[in-house]
Amino acid sequence: MVHLIDVSGFIYRAFYGLPRLIYREQEVGALYGFCSAMQKITAMFPNSMFIAALDCGKKTFRNEIYNEYKATRRAMPDELVAQIPIIKEACDKFGFFMAEIPGFEADDIIATYAKKIPDQHINIISSDKDLMQLMNDRITIYDPMKRKYVTNEDVIKKFGVTPDKILDVLSLMGDASDNVPGIPGIGAKTASALINEYGSLDNLLKNIDSVPKSRRNDILKSEIDKAILSRNLIRLQDNLDLEYKFQISKPKGLNEFLLCHGFKSLIKSAVNQKQFFNIADNLDQVDNTP
Repeated sequence: MVHLIDVSGFIYRAFYGLPRLIYREQEVGALYGFCSAMQKITAMFPNSMFIAALDCGKKTFRNEIYNEYKATRRAMPDELVAQIPIIKEACDKFGFFMAEIPGFEADDIIATYAKKIPDQHINIISSDKDLMQLMNDRITIYDPMKRKYVTNEDVIKKFGVTPDKILDVLSLMGDASDNVPGIPGIGAKTASALINEYGSLDNLLKNIDSVPKSRRNDILKSEIDKAILSRNLIRLQDNLDLEYKFQISKPKGLNEFLLCHGFKSLIKSAVNQKQFFNIADNLDQVDNTP
């Protein structure tokens, strides 16, 4: 199995969700939170390959399409910027394969690997809703915030459609968190109703003149170009030039790295987890045949 980790989601959550942590006059709170989370994730999915997908710079090809893309987001704090190189080092110590490409986002890297690796089950580890559009019989999503796999029922409850239609729904309603415009006045309920009725955004565009007349629908017709723009922003790029060779991820110098940054509690936790899984492995080898 190959696990694709959305690194940005973890480090932002660690930085803003944990108290400040200083070790030898350096901020290490996000690093600690990331290492703690990765320790739990790797223990949950032993004997697997992990690919760490990273964002690379603030500007991407999406900013060339729409200059206001993510313009409302605040800049990464200096205290977090300083920890990024050490977090990359942590990925290496955990034995992860790392991937980042200037001009593209971690989501695009994840989408590319999800398509590029046809012979493995793919598990995406992220709480990012945009990645739900990748779900199918071979690609699952584990939400580390909710500590559960995302199901089709979860997607339908959230968007009103199945995963293959999320892109069309988001194209109509937009995404305030990324400053993607969508069509004014079209919310999740209306967007999902339109996509369920017409089957797809393309089919809606072909039949736009048949949409019943109303103030909301008049706006839909006059602002349909914004839906096309939004789709170009939300659609994940899945054809990036990325290396891949399956290899089970194994830590290398991890304990020394954790100790170097003062994370003694994580070393103790790692020992306990290793003992647990050794016991579990032994139990699996017991012949329970009566």
